[in-house]
Amino acid sequence: MPKRLLILLCVLASAKASAQAGSQGVFRILDVPMHSKSLAWCGYLISQPSSDILQTTNNPALLSDEHRLKAGLSAGTILPGVFSANAAFGIGNISVSGKKISLQGFAQHIDYGSMDGYDAGGNPTMKLVANETNIGMGGSLALTPQLRFGAQLGMVYSILGPYISNGLYVNLGLNHIKKDSTLSAGLLIKNLGAQVMSYQDAGREPLPFNIQAAVAIMPKHMPFKFHLVAHSLQKWDLTYDQYLNSNGQIDINGQTVVPTEAKFADKLGRHLAVGTELALGKNFGIYVGYSQQRRKEMITDVRRGTAGFGWGLKFKMAKLDITYSSASYFSSQNSNMFSIIIDPNRFSRKKSVAFVQLNHTPCRGIPEL
Repeated sequence: MPKRLLILLCVLASAKASAQAGSQGVFRILDVPMHSKSLAWCGYLISQPSSDILQTTNNPALLSDEHRLKAGLSAGTILPGVFSANAAFGIGNISVSGKKISLQGFAQHIDYGSMDGYDAGGNPTMKLVANETNIGMGGSLALTPQLRFGAQLGMVYSILGPYISNGLYVNLGLNHIKKDSTLSAGLLIKNLGAQVMSYQDAGREPLPFNIQAAVAIMPKHMPFKFHLVAHSLQKWDLTYDQYLNSNGQIDINGQTVVPTEAKFADKLGRHLAVGTELALGKNFGIYVGYSQQRRKEMITDVRRGTAGFGWGLKFKMAKLDITYSSASYFSSQNSNMFSIIIDPNRFSRKKSVAFVQLNHTPCRGIPEL
């Protein structure tokens, strides 16, 4: 069964990849992380199992009975004036043909703000608003004791002034973890779907399809966790076309710009993102991440700054887990996000003890903060 499933995922990915250039598409909300830890790690978090319900929105295969009844909320600013709010909830388990399936629900909203509208003659008309909403459900089941499969079905709705559009998508994921819990690997086929209703006077556009693979290393006797992601695997060259075609441009010395194609190492590096977590005691941790693609796209010759880097802090309290993170896009412009994880079993000591004894399945991986 796992072998057949992996073959099916590869066939679906190949069919979609051949029809679309990578990292392009409508509904960019689908690429915005819903969790502050994911933001600190450059938006990717698909192979490290955790009891955090928000983390399962990155890869449905990370969902398990560990997340039953847990809730997660996050809010932040993507750029000045652009706000996001997200939520995820562990619904519980159902049995289908003797298989236990864990379920989740999630919602995501981005408000781009409002602006004054004008007609062709420059006369004021009305206020224009822009926002996008993404809602969906996910489920996962264990194929073997070390391998889980997960899927999400979602709908995205976009309002950009007078223009409205919506679409449907599916995310498919796998997660495998070694018996000693020191190494896990994940595979994600993301945004496999289509735009159902296009914007007025515009043709249908593809969704931002993406194939990702990741590995997480969790040494037993070290306070570190390491995460390496290879993203946009459906397309090798992620450099922009204008980097390779000068179109007869002239530099400041009057010389014709000679197009220079990116080297192999540069193209490879744009597919990689890394993240690490340092646990400082039982209740505090630090996240640091780096994306080569983001840095290459956002730095300027005048000021390079910290574009491409992200960081975060996690605090574990008696009733809540709180995470704050920030990711640098370009000089003086950061995305910031707060996340709160709520476990109802923590609010009653007696009920929590009973739940752990009767129903709790330990989360795969090393002990968390």
